[in-house]
Amino acid sequence: MKLHQLRAIVAICESGSIQEASRLLHISQPALSKGIKELEAELGVPLLVRSNRGITVTEYGERLVKRARLILEEVRRAREEIDTLKGVMDGKLSIGVSPVTPSQQFVSSLNRYRKRYPKVQVHIHELRPSKLMEGLREGLLDMVLTSLPQARNADGFHWTELYQQPTVLAVRKGHPLEGSTSLAELSEQEWLLQDSLEQSSVGSLFAEHGVALPERVIECASVVLYSELAASSDAVSYWSMRVLERTQFIMQTLTVLNLAEAIPPMNISLVCRDSELMTREAKALADELIYVYKSPHAKTE
Repeated sequence: MKLHQLRAIVAICESGSIQEASRLLHISQPALSKGIKELEAELGVPLLVRSNRGITVTEYGERLVKRARLILEEVRRAREEIDTLKGVMDGKLSIGVSPVTPSQQFVSSLNRYRKRYPKVQVHIHELRPSKLMEGLREGLLDMVLTSLPQARNADGFHWTELYQQPTVLAVRKGHPLEGSTSLAELSEQEWLLQDSLEQSSVGSLFAEHGVALPERVIECASVVLYSELAASSDAVSYWSMRVLERTQFIMQTLTVLNLAEAIPPMNISLVCRDSELMTREAKALADELIYVYKSPHAKTE
């Protein structure tokens, strides 16, 4: 397999057209088609299907495209690493966060990093926790700040727990169950979460206290829409205290529930690739964050 063939199959998959892929890659259509045919011959399987709806990839093609994206990202990182060794750091750094994960230390660390390495292009992507890990696996992100538990999502990555965020459950003011004192009273209610029960600490909370999992769950990754739904529906919502306290509108429309069961905090972790595979740009920021959060005087906000 050659790099130009992998670039071709990825471009065709993403654009759905050989014509568009050839334009994006600045390669003639015959040359692009030839590269794909040679790749299919080498692998002994069809990679593309042509129909009236355009071009789609086969199951073989889907598997190859997934790996090809990672390979091409590694090649890009390798070139940036060599360029870095030849001079100043001026590559790219892609960071994944969810709405609840950044703190004041993160912002301060990033500002210091930007002053120290002004030529590095920093890209910050806000995604739901499961999408953060997907981006890391596909090589699209260098590091992520996530609230997901390590046990279910390790995937061979390097995890460093940075800090904990207190959490609460809340309902809209005037909700019939705003005086609830136990989790059991809420299990039959509709719930509002930013990720699935399996990925959220709420799922373990029910299991720990032997309460049946709620059957009606709305998953909403949009912070604005999440807030509006929490304030206008009868759903029980799960909040990081940091997010809740920083949004006056939400605080004025919700009642925090005072339950007998302790609501588990969010464990915020920095997840990176193996240090040998990280670019110098990524490792520099990772080291900075770990130092800031793990220092004896660290105070999380």
